This record gives sequence, C-alpha cells and structure tokens, in this order.
Amino acid sequence: MDIKEEIHALSEEMLTKLFCYLIVVLHTFGTCFLVAAHDQADSFVQLYAVVAEKLHGIERFHPCIHGEKGQLAMIACSKNTRIISMNGGFVSNAMCDTCTTVVPDEDGLKEKLESALSRTKLQEYKVSEENGELTIYAKGIPAHASTPHLGVNAAGVTFECLAKAGFEDDFVKFYNTHIGTSCDGAGIGLKFEDEYGDLTLCNGIVKTENGVISCTIDIRVPVTLKAEDVRKMCEEKLEDENGRIEILEIGDPLFFPRESPLVNALYKAYVDVTGDTENEPMVIGGGTYAKSLKNIIAFGPEKLGIDYRIHSADEYMLVSGMEEAVLIYMEAIKNLLEI
Repeated sequence: MDIKEEIHALSEEMLTKLFCYLIVVLHTFGTCFLVAAHDQADSFVQLYAVVAEKLHGIERFHPCIHGEKGQLAMIACSKNTRIISMNGGFVSNAMCDTCTTVVPDEDGLKEKLESALSRTKLQEYKVSEENGELTIYAKGIPAHASTPHLGVNAAGVTFECLAKAGFEDDFVKFYNTHIGTSCDGAGIGLKFEDEYGDLTLCNGIVKTENGVISCTIDIRVPVTLKAEDVRKMCEEKLEDENGRIEILEIGDPLFFPRESPLVNALYKAYVDVTGDTENEPMVIGGGTYAKSLKNIIAFGPEKLGIDYRIHSADEYMLVSGMEEAVLIYMEAIKNLLEI
C-alpha cells in the first residue's frame, strides 16, 4: 500500500485530525505552537510517522525554505583574567544585548571607558565607581543568532572598549582576537560563504563562575560545509595562553535542491494562492523542526517583511495570515499527493 492509499484508508476522524494539525502551525525561529482540533499530541506523532516519508513539515516562512544552515555550538572560557565579573545575555541563540561588567579601577580608566563607549552603537551605557571597582553597564541591540549582524553585542562592545581604554587583560585580548564584534568567525578561521549564504557567529550568554568567564557561541554553518570541514578550519585556532574555545556540538544542515518535486509542489501552492512570484524559496540560518524527520522542509505561515517579534514580548500572528495559510496548505496537500 503506497502513501496515497494509506491516507485514503484513514478514518474520517483521523483525516480531520491530520488536516487540523497540518493546517495551522505557528513557528517563529524555534517557537512552535500547534493549533489543532484535539489535544492528543501523541496520536499526532504516531500519525506523522506513517506519512512523514512523503509529506512535509509546515513551519516558518512562505514561500518555503529549501535549506537550513548547520549549527555549531561552542563555549569560550578564560584562563587568566583581571575582570572581577561579567554577566549578560539570556539565551545562547540570541545576541547578548545587555551586559554588566566589574573591573578593578585604575587611574583615568573611567574617563577612557566612557570616551570609548560613547563612540559605539550601544543604546545605553553607564560606568560607575565604588570601592575601588568600576561597574560597566552596556545595552546593545537584540538579534537572533541566525542574523547577528542586525544586533549589537553588548559583551563584545565592552571587551572592545576595555582594550581601547588600555585595560590590560589576557581574556580581553583572547575575546577580541578570537570572537570580537564582526560576527563572521574570522577570528577562529571560519570566515566562509557559499552561494546560499555566509557563516555567522553569535555570542549569546556571558557569565562568571569561580573566577572563570565563559561565553556561549552559536555559529550557523553554510549548507555546503560538512562537520569535518568545520573542524579542520578552526581546530588549530581555538586555544592560546589567554583562553580556549571548546566545540560542544555540530548539527548537520538541511538542504533540498530548488528544483526538487517537494519544493516545487509547495512553492506552486504559495504562488497559486498569493500571486506572489517575487519571493523565491530560500535558504536560512535559522533552525526549524524540519530537521527532525525525513523529507521535511519549512513552509509558512510567516511572511517576509512583517516583524512578528519572534522570541520577544508580544510575539503575534495576524488572523488574516492564518486564514491565507489555510488556503495555501489546502493547495499544498493536493500538490503533494500528486508527487
């Protein structure tokens, strides 16, 4: 029995559940809400196991995403540092947008720091002095790890300004040479791009424990790079006398050729309903649940050009967008059954 026969053999009740589950999935850069006719997620998983080999996942952007970059998780740690404490960021997959740092006071350091900080793109900063210590507060601009160039790394700017102010420190040197604020991975030998996009680096969380400063690093790897390629490119640049960086995990990319039947079926559904031929299927740096099963790519209902406030307060979805998505998904299911 092929996939079409298996679907047609399902009861009317199960078909209704399948339709409801596939129709509305609000997925915004990692946050997934399933809006369905019933609340038994386990039956959805069992049902999906039957049809996953030839069906698609409905998540993320329209028109559709035929590739997702791989993901490389790292952590950088200090070996020796004069920094008393440094803490900032909330999640590893978003830019460190606020940071508080405490360092020993030195003659003229406060004035030099304020001068350096005034020439940055920080939204706010403040340097205060108390009991022989300087506390530096920096507020940058948040951004998702897949698009770090849209943000301002508060920790990175602080490290940069400490160096400009003449604060001599081993880990300040290590951070500025290995991570920095450029977001391209050049400091560890990972600057790379292919026809589908460039490699990006994001420092998400900075924290101090037992005198050691650690920084999470989230790297999105172009789809044409393999895990072994990434290791070879950076393995000799991850440690020196001032600090070290450890590879925690390398996740594989997801990629379907633009001309594949799956991509064409979904894109046709989008174009037939919306009439939009300007926006083409894309490759993104974000990761979706599409990587969890076979033959899955991300497909709506977000649309380009709309700020859904993803991973932030007041994240939302337009009702009109949901209604349009229903029509697109109906056409998509029809097209998929013809593959």
